[in-house]
Amino acid sequence: MDAVGLAKVDSEQLEDVFQQEIQCWREELFWDYQPAVSLIRKYVSSRSLPGWAIRTDQGKVSGYSYYVVNHPVAYIGNIYVHSECATTETYSHLLDKILQSLNSSASIRRVESQLFSFNCDLAPLFESRGFTTMERHFLSLSLGQYKNEPCETDKLKEFRLSRWKKRFSSSAVEIIYNSYQGSPDRLLCYDYQSPEGCSRFLHNLVHHPSCGTFSPEASWVAMDSEGDLCAVLLTSRIAARTGMIPQISVRSDCQGMGIGSGLLKRYFQEARQSGLDQITLSVSEANQGAHQLYRRLGFQKKKDLYAFVRDTG
Repeated sequence: MDAVGLAKVDSEQLEDVFQQEIQCWREELFWDYQPAVSLIRKYVSSRSLPGWAIRTDQGKVSGYSYYVVNHPVAYIGNIYVHSECATTETYSHLLDKILQSLNSSASIRRVESQLFSFNCDLAPLFESRGFTTMERHFLSLSLGQYKNEPCETDKLKEFRLSRWKKRFSSSAVEIIYNSYQGSPDRLLCYDYQSPEGCSRFLHNLVHHPSCGTFSPEASWVAMDSEGDLCAVLLTSRIAARTGMIPQISVRSDCQGMGIGSGLLKRYFQEARQSGLDQITLSVSEANQGAHQLYRRLGFQKKKDLYAFVRDTG
């Protein structure tokens, strides 16, 4: 078994791997991963996606990994091996080839990744290669079992909720950046650490399928008594009947006033009316305040995932 550059692989050779990966996402996460795979397939076909593939002694391509560089950060976008060949050694070989490629660039000072483990425990592999691991949880709320809770109107009476509009983008970036100051989640993503990074994060959320298909009609903001944006709830669809909350942020001086809960409850009510069966999101183990809120609202853990970070300079 050896590794070959993705530029030397035809997307058709990865089709069995893609189909099994799509099945894993659907069965374990209720997530239609086909849009993401379609994009990966497109870039593999154009020979423009940096990464590596695993090829068996019989010449069959059985796994792949790719990365994206946005200096000074490199992001390992995915690493997956077909179950027939999914061993610690195979995954290690793929990961080492990716890291060797990244280590050859002096301008890369940080490597990040957020990954689910499907048929191999990835955490020990990253940890043994110098990565800091942050445990996260993928949660799901069944809307069929969710009991409508009244919003705490006394707390919210000075705030106004409004549907998402593109013109809110600049203010939303400021809210997202503000909300991560002092948060343990600030460490897991380089983009959270600057307004420019938060702007890039928001752009990717809206325009790329990594967090599902953005749903502007089901996303909300909150305004304070001065008419300034103070909270944002961004939602997407990851399957026909499954919604996702990739981002909820409340300005630091407005936290603890029930705004986050109010935005969530408004979304849940409309999501059920629009035909969604469940809502998903991910949360870091270290973020205990968010954990308590989501548990109170009825979310349950479905799967663990990990954020991996390694600073190289």
